[in-house]
Amino acid sequence: MRYTDSMKQELNRRVAACAAGFALPRYSDLPQVGLYLDQTVQFINGYFRDFPGVELTPSMVSNYVKKGIISHPVKKKYTREQLASLMYIAVSKTVLSMENIDALFQMQRAHCTAEEAYNYFCDEMENCLPFVFGARNTIRDLAVDAATEKRLLRSTILAAANKMYLDCFFAAQRQEEALWPDILADLA
Repeated sequence: MRYTDSMKQELNRRVAACAAGFALPRYSDLPQVGLYLDQTVQFINGYFRDFPGVELTPSMVSNYVKKGIISHPVKKKYTREQLASLMYIAVSKTVLSMENIDALFQMQRAHCTAEEAYNYFCDEMENCLPFVFGARNTIRDLAVDAATEKRLLRSTILAAANKMYLDCFFAAQRQEEALWPDILADLA
């Protein structure tokens, strides 16, 4: 199918809209009471529902626990710190190996608290995602002398955001193409 300029603009508008209002809860806004596995997965997936491929399953979470990437739940409930880690994993697993995710966690733990690291991750997601999706024309610069951990996080988020953009674009394109036969028939 051949796209007109107006069709391209509408497609780009729909894709950009996916990221325009994106926001993650800050550490203090994460549930203070522990969540069971299914609740944890549902909570995290709720924030990424508009992004194909960014999701967790209960078996994935259980594997992260078995591999020691996140700690064991306490009385089968996942804590605020574990939720924060799983938010990061949901995004970064699309572009990094679990070994590299674990290495980044270890670097982060050596330099800041879980709350500081998670809140910085949220800020970077909200900085990079709208930029990559074309919903904003600028991105906040990293300091030239930014710590290695911050540079690695920015690189991870940019790579994940680009993957998210591609997945959203192609999903929207397929939806548009599925609608065009009906629209063309109505015009005839």
